[in-house]
Amino acid sequence: MDLLKDKVTTLYAKFLWPSLFSAMVTTIYSFVDTVAIGQGVGPNGAAAGAIVFPILGVASLFGFLGGIGGSVRFGKAQGEGEKEKANAYYTASFLLTLILSVIVWPLTAIFKEEIFTLFGANVTLMPLVLEYGNWIIGTFPFFIFSAYLTCMVRCDGAPNFAMWAVIAGGVFNVFGDWFLVFPMNMGMAGAAIATAGGTVIQTIILCAYLFTKKCRLRLVKPWKLSKALWKSVTSGFSASVLEFAFIVLTCILNNQIMRYGGEVPLAVFSVVLSCSGMFQHIFTGVGQAIQPIITYNYGAGQIERISQIRRISIGTVIVIGIVFTLSGILFPTQIVQFFVKTTPAVLTAAPGIVRTYFISFLFMGINIWATFYFQSIMHTRISSVLTLLRGVVVSAILLYLLPLWLGLNGVWWAMVFTECIVTIVTVICITIINGRMQRENKLLY
Repeated sequence: MDLLKDKVTTLYAKFLWPSLFSAMVTTIYSFVDTVAIGQGVGPNGAAAGAIVFPILGVASLFGFLGGIGGSVRFGKAQGEGEKEKANAYYTASFLLTLILSVIVWPLTAIFKEEIFTLFGANVTLMPLVLEYGNWIIGTFPFFIFSAYLTCMVRCDGAPNFAMWAVIAGGVFNVFGDWFLVFPMNMGMAGAAIATAGGTVIQTIILCAYLFTKKCRLRLVKPWKLSKALWKSVTSGFSASVLEFAFIVLTCILNNQIMRYGGEVPLAVFSVVLSCSGMFQHIFTGVGQAIQPIITYNYGAGQIERISQIRRISIGTVIVIGIVFTLSGILFPTQIVQFFVKTTPAVLTAAPGIVRTYFISFLFMGINIWATFYFQSIMHTRISSVLTLLRGVVVSAILLYLLPLWLGLNGVWWAMVFTECIVTIVTVICITIINGRMQRENKLLY
């Protein structure tokens, strides 16, 4: 495919469907785990899963820091026709990811109990948290490199290969969750082994792509390693901030829920968190689908083609957001019952929590999409600021203030107001930047 000449709608479809399918399969990791733990272990197991979940975000943080940063710079250089420079960026991002893995992996193993306490674990939940978390931490580098390699392989023009790698890992995860949790009665450990095993398989398959004839990714000696590393970091910073913000946000949410509600609302929130993770992956899939197209065309100065892909993709996330929101408003109890063994207390708490929180998905898609859009046109600072507003600044302020007046309900409404406020800021930024790009394009031609 020719990213600079082929019809934009055709290119978008070629990247979107594999990306969405990969995102949907990736969500199976958390989705199936939550179902297996909730049905096989019970509400406390589901609550423990919500506490471990952010550690996966830590792995994605470092994987996307190198992967998004490297792929954006790689794609832009390819669009400019500078293949050697493109591979210099790939090499720098690979080294960055490797170094981060070597540093972070031992730290998570040494301070795991402190980390899980920070994420909201108490004395009751800690044994279940460690039963699951030990396996995730044991295979931590695979989670980092699966995120990194997925970005690079997709940007190299092989979205279908990345999709099949994710599918292979997802199939193992689904089978492993059923077999290990129920027939083998391994509980939390069984679900963890299934998730870790699926990620290991996915990473191995992605590594195999690097040795195929179609692969254009080559490890070379970066001509200016420090400069290449810096540009990769700055380009991938906003995507890693997205994951960092998710970690911080989940940590605050878990602690506020335990403070104002206890284990029952946290068990319901584990279902909401699983749904939120799934939806975020799908919105991210749209963002990752447009990124190779936009970066190549931005490098070639094709502003009109960028405008076309922007209009199509933002319409996609709006429609998806409406569907997600309606699902929670119409079927709150059914969603919770699907994931966990329900008690009367869980059934009582579920409708209010699910219906309120799901309103935030109307706006979430636009905010996540904007992160990837601004990265792709090299406005990484705006992307990072929007992500920090959404994941740390506005959300943290509202999560601590609203419960003072609304109690536990303030936690759920804080998320709705956060997404809405950031969407307003996002739309303003898009309008300003796109107007500037159009004016610059007219001056050039």
